[in-house]
Amino acid sequence: MTKQKSTNRNKTVEKVFSIVSVILLIAAWSLGGLRTDNSQSQFFKQVLASGEQAVEVSPRLFKVVPDGQRDAEPLKWIGIGAGVGYGGELTVGGVFLSDGQVETIALLSSKETASYFDKVVDEKLPDGLLEQNIVRTLSIDAVSGATLTSAAYTHALNQAADPVRAIEFNYQLSDTPALWEYLKWLDLAAVLFFGVAVWVNKTRSPHKAKMNGAILFASTLVFGFYSASLYSASTMGGLIFGSWLTGVANYTPFILLALSLGYIVYYNRNVYCQSLCPFGAVQQCLAKVGNAKSSPVRHQFFVWLPRVILLATLCLGAYFRNPAGFVYEPFGIAFGMIGGMYLFVLTILILLTSLVVRRPWCQSLCPINAMTDFVVFNKNWFKQVRTQSAKKKRASSVSERAGDTRRTRQTGRKETEE
Repeated sequence: MTKQKSTNRNKTVEKVFSIVSVILLIAAWSLGGLRTDNSQSQFFKQVLASGEQAVEVSPRLFKVVPDGQRDAEPLKWIGIGAGVGYGGELTVGGVFLSDGQVETIALLSSKETASYFDKVVDEKLPDGLLEQNIVRTLSIDAVSGATLTSAAYTHALNQAADPVRAIEFNYQLSDTPALWEYLKWLDLAAVLFFGVAVWVNKTRSPHKAKMNGAILFASTLVFGFYSASLYSASTMGGLIFGSWLTGVANYTPFILLALSLGYIVYYNRNVYCQSLCPFGAVQQCLAKVGNAKSSPVRHQFFVWLPRVILLATLCLGAYFRNPAGFVYEPFGIAFGMIGGMYLFVLTILILLTSLVVRRPWCQSLCPINAMTDFVVFNKNWFKQVRTQSAKKKRASSVSERAGDTRRTRQTGRKETEE
């Protein structure tokens, strides 16, 4: 009886947390929309000198003229452009002189992973672009370890300069690529790997463990060390709030996440963690090196902690419209040495702990377990509600039929008596 009460209480807590989570995510998104993003107005204040004003020529192009002289020849131009990085779109503002010289560059908004963008700034990529002229296509060597972010930043500035090129030099660059043009061979590889992982998990071959090890190894090379295409809390936020619709430089994490969600909904299992996760494979290898032991049953604290962290991360990403801005997973450090000091320390602690305990990250902080628990619980809750509703309908229907039968019999008796 006590165990039954405890189970019912846990289910009630799960239901409350599930409802509160959805409410908080909706509230964060709504409040984020109301938050005034004054980055563009701040940029204009910084670049306009006393006695100058900006006149809108088009939504992304402004000419700078003396105050009160809207039809005067422009002193300089202000353009706004966007590029798609690893985590999402970033917007750049540029100030260009009439001779095409790049005078000022500023980041106005970003959905890019902060650690990648920080590396671009540290390597002084913007300074290299400041020395160029838009008469030619703006270009610079990509920053190692942040290639996609470098390309996105350069593309954004070229897009900002494009209307100025058209007016001053009579030529433009090509338009922004269509969404499908961002798809790469890695995306097809993700689908193939996932299909093989599903088959391995379903097979009854005596070599199942070896096959699973082989696909884990291959996945670690391809989606880990080669491309760092693991999905994370920021990928979940991007999928939920639609940042992928404006384009991302790497769709592979989104594809892996979508396939995982579909499999969880259908089979209540996450095949990604078991057979494809590169960071899980690294922990598993270290466990064999250190002869690590399986940890005891997870304490409730380590069940709820990743759920709370994931919810907080998703809410912050929704409010600031930047899901990639609140990364807490150690994947960037583990596979590309990209990330802040706190992530570096966390990664080292996890790798060392992996020598003693099997998959410590997976059993303590991983957001994928929290996502899986949420999806499975709500799926089962929905099925339970639907089943109970169907039972009530059947019971109501039986009751109505029984009532009709009684009324028919009573009517028959009355007619007989008469």
